[in-house]
Amino acid sequence: MKKILITLAAVLCCATATMAEMTQEQAMKEAEQKVAEADKHPENGKMSLEAALALYSDDMGDKKDLDRALTYAARALKIAQEHPAPQDTLKGLSSFAIGMIYLQKQSYENAFDYMDLAMDGFQEELGRYDPVTIGTKLIYGLFMMGKYPTRAYLRAAEAFMDNGLAPKNKRIENIELANIALEMALERHLVEQTQRFRYALPMFYKDGKRYLLVQTPYWNMERPLVGWQAARELATEEEKDQLTDEVIICDNDGNFSVLAEDDKDERMMYFNFKHKMRNPRFLEYEDNDARIFFLNPKAHDELLAKFREFKASLKK
Repeated sequence: MKKILITLAAVLCCATATMAEMTQEQAMKEAEQKVAEADKHPENGKMSLEAALALYSDDMGDKKDLDRALTYAARALKIAQEHPAPQDTLKGLSSFAIGMIYLQKQSYENAFDYMDLAMDGFQEELGRYDPVTIGTKLIYGLFMMGKYPTRAYLRAAEAFMDNGLAPKNKRIENIELANIALEMALERHLVEQTQRFRYALPMFYKDGKRYLLVQTPYWNMERPLVGWQAARELATEEEKDQLTDEVIICDNDGNFSVLAEDDKDERMMYFNFKHKMRNPRFLEYEDNDARIFFLNPKAHDELLAKFREFKASLKK
């Protein structure tokens, strides 16, 4: 297990393959020696992987050869796929190496695909609750949160969940030190979703007519549909006092109205999707259940201006 963890560290930072720092000249010489060994034994996947790691080691400096490293890492992965050997971690390590190479080449979609393959590989080779599998998911979250925050957060959260479910002798004991990474991934995920739903509003149908919900006692369209709950919880009492109790809707013609206080059914704007075995490829819902309607930025701004006018008229 110690050897596996050390090898994984080499894949992640390409700096722990040797105990002492090497000069660039020494690193280049060692890389070529490993390449020669891999070429002499092309059927040996581990030698190909070692050649790949050496070729893109940080010790290589500006002489890193990412293209050649990719060739040898791909050879190692092919051998692992054609001749699977439980517990040897070749599939996981070579896939992760390819992902890291693509990350350095700024080919992010390819990096994502191979890191995903690495996690599948470690899970097959070592098991879901092995610390290498769990640690890889966490490291994946760190590397990918900038480009793919949703995917990164889901993997980081999965790492914490799996670590909690793992037997005590398999857990990463100090994983709580990585809480900041999980929180950062969550925050980036929320930012991405806030931007995605910036111009979205809850929508429901009543008597065959579409309505947009533009205000509840807790939220209105001045705020993005995603992220407002955190802002509300952090708001001062003075800011909370500025919220009003009216539930305001807008019809398809842009006409605003306040729902009657005693109209309980229409005040209950909720999501009530059902998943049934008889038609598992579709979610079922009632017509008056809330869904999401996306406006374009111009239409949203025009509706927001009308909403403000309507709100002002209620105060007169």
